[in-house]
Amino acid sequence: MSTGHARTVTSTSAGTVFELTSAQLGIWNAQRLEPESPYYVVGDVVQIRGPEPVDVARLAEAMVGTVGDAESLRLRVVETPDGPRQWVCADPVSVPPVVDVSGDADPVAAAEALVRRERFATAEACRAMVDRPLYSQTIIRLSECEVWYTQLGHHLVFDGYSAAMLARRTAARYTAAVRDEPLPPSSFSTFAEFVRADREYLASDRAERDRAYWVDRLTPLPEIGEWTSGRAEPPTATVSARTVLPPEEVAALRAFSDEVKVTWGDALLASYAAFLHRVLGHTDVVFALPLMCRTSAAELRTPGMAVNVLPLRVDVHSGDRVDVLAHRVAEAMREMRAHQRYRGENLTRDLAVPGAGALLHGRGVNLKAFDLTLDFAGATGVMRNVAGGPPEDMGLSVLPTRDGGLLLGFEVDAATHDQESVDERLAAMRRLLTDLCAPARPAVGQVELLAPQRRRSLLDAWTPARDPARPVRDSTRSG
Repeated sequence: MSTGHARTVTSTSAGTVFELTSAQLGIWNAQRLEPESPYYVVGDVVQIRGPEPVDVARLAEAMVGTVGDAESLRLRVVETPDGPRQWVCADPVSVPPVVDVSGDADPVAAAEALVRRERFATAEACRAMVDRPLYSQTIIRLSECEVWYTQLGHHLVFDGYSAAMLARRTAARYTAAVRDEPLPPSSFSTFAEFVRADREYLASDRAERDRAYWVDRLTPLPEIGEWTSGRAEPPTATVSARTVLPPEEVAALRAFSDEVKVTWGDALLASYAAFLHRVLGHTDVVFALPLMCRTSAAELRTPGMAVNVLPLRVDVHSGDRVDVLAHRVAEAMREMRAHQRYRGENLTRDLAVPGAGALLHGRGVNLKAFDLTLDFAGATGVMRNVAGGPPEDMGLSVLPTRDGGLLLGFEVDAATHDQESVDERLAAMRRLLTDLCAPARPAVGQVELLAPQRRRSLLDAWTPARDPARPVRDSTRSG
């Protein structure tokens, strides 16, 4: 089946010119709907620490070489009468600036402040998207043996999966240079192959089968009247809550999952579904999940924007135990992964229901299970996300910690939430996760989320329905 999307690329003096991929087009449209939003920049800081001094000059060379390896980081976008187009810029890659904060009274605090400034400076520089670099890097020297570097860019050019690939390649380049060893060849595919994989899917029968699956799965549509809160303008400040599930509790979660024959991710998602059931009182629970959306060899090997966001729909009842619910979630996840290439931003069009795109926002889980620890010639590098998309009312982030724990967090709009309500929300989610997976295995409705006098606060913190005029942000999580 042909969809009419697989146009031939052209060549100009700038090189081969491509249309945006379907994933990129979702980001392009979302940023255009919210042109002032800084939340379409994503990325990480890699914190390198070891017993020996970090060679800053060789780290800079490794970073430059990685950008040279990854064509998507050198993309330039231009508007044309036929829509946005892009090409890989052939200009030399700039050497990243080095900022030395080792003389500050608190170098870590100084580095954290610099990372925050870099995040918003990059967002300001990139949000217009056209005729400009869309990726930036900075090296921060805290001491001889501790150096951080940022990898930040517009979501048009990379996602969370890409960030891990880039950090691993930088670590490999640095290690080879420091140890005077041969550099392993890059496994990255060309951007042309990345685009070709997207176009082949769009022109395939599989694309239509995936569309039909999602229309059927979401018909009839869940209640969306109170789906998510928010103002017409993007947030200018956020409120965050964080808690660490220590390694021993993660081990217990894994043991429970092994016993009931699901993954620990399925068990965690089941606990989150139970949390939404308890807070909102819904049995038809739906929440958004970022999916890697890389099914071809070229996509798996190539940094670029591919992540997709789709809604997971599951029935939850107060009498369910988490093992039963986890199997229900696991089955829903299997179906989602089989049809993950359908773009979530097309739901409004294909369901023909105004506001259906709100299913992708407000509540969801961004679970990053890949290893964030890297070897820089004997020094340890830890990748930490510092820009992961717009804040969501009940969007739970889950990140591994370097000691085998899990970092759980909520980040919400400060204009509609206060710190106490966000802290209580996270405490309730943590308690539910811990209690449901305990040996006693209580039913979903039996766990005491909060002290009785504070029970209502979770619902009070759930603000009124979103403004229907507010632009729907699609595929903006860094999965």
